[in-house]
Amino acid sequence: MFFGTCVRAGGAVGLSLLFFLPSWAQQSAADKLIAAGHYRRAQPLVQATLDKHPQDIDALVALSTIQWAFGQLDAATTTAERALRASDGSAAAHAQMLNILGAKLASPKFGTFDKMGLSRRFHQEADRTLQLDPGNPYAHEALARFYWYAPVFAGGSKAKARQWVDKLIQLDPARGYALKAELDTTESDKGIRCSGAVQTDWTQAVTANPASYLAHAGLGDCLLTAESARWQGAEDEARKALALDPSRINAYRILAVAYVATARWDNLEANLKRARAAVPDDLGAEFIAAQTILDRHVGSQWTRAEECLRHYLNQPNDGLEPTAAVAHWRLGNVLEKEGRKSAALQELGMALALDPSQEGAKKDLKRLQ
Repeated sequence: MFFGTCVRAGGAVGLSLLFFLPSWAQQSAADKLIAAGHYRRAQPLVQATLDKHPQDIDALVALSTIQWAFGQLDAATTTAERALRASDGSAAAHAQMLNILGAKLASPKFGTFDKMGLSRRFHQEADRTLQLDPGNPYAHEALARFYWYAPVFAGGSKAKARQWVDKLIQLDPARGYALKAELDTTESDKGIRCSGAVQTDWTQAVTANPASYLAHAGLGDCLLTAESARWQGAEDEARKALALDPSRINAYRILAVAYVATARWDNLEANLKRARAAVPDDLGAEFIAAQTILDRHVGSQWTRAEECLRHYLNQPNDGLEPTAAVAHWRLGNVLEKEGRKSAALQELGMALALDPSQEGAKKDLKRLQ
């Protein structure tokens, strides 16, 4: 993916940390909420600003970011275009258009012909962003991802990608090493998400900025998925992140995975309780606990997994969290494990009614019918 990993797009769901947002996301109260991953909280603040000032550039960029986080790419594009019309001289507006174009280039919904046009516009926006703000870190990230993920015939070049990563490390070391970790993950052997090189990248990110919540969370997430998982190390990094900011969900998700993997059920329950109190509008820790129980086939905990997913479905998901369709699919999987075939079929049907593109739910429904 170009800009973060959007869990709604796929079947197997990981921690999906959105590590860094553009530098403009450090201004208003709404921008700070967005930077912390609280998209649903930020939305009414942004809308209130736009009701009074429809051409407010920062608010338009923030709204486009929120729409992107919820997978509303057409709406996000329209809003970003509004920002560009309001001020072609805004680096933030052009950087946001890069965000949207990157998401479209990464999406399987767009064909090769469409992506050729998107690629041309992408480079135009990147050039304009850097013309307005030569040190814009978001443009550096976008270009690094483009060259890394694009096929050679479309201009992809891993050497060029590495060059942009090196430039970003010079501008913002923690951010640059986080991006390097993302790219190095794709080259790990045996499907290991956290190779030695990736661990080194995240360690360098933490060293570069020990006060970075997301660097600690990134290293913690990495340690969960090393070839020999380092549960205590992951837990330690998550606790460091929580000490920096207990209002974000990522660290609670890491702890949920670690506690399920090590069968510490009392710790898991206490962690989920803390997460619900600290981040009541984002139940991502509940979802990942259930997902990890499924992934690890912990038969004694099917009831717990069902309870977590039903909690998750009791309220709307926040941006970049699994959608209701994904949660219904996973609930169907749990109900099947519990031997409740009829209820499982009902949940799978609900998942597909909400999102007909859910291939995993389609396969499971066909298999059970």
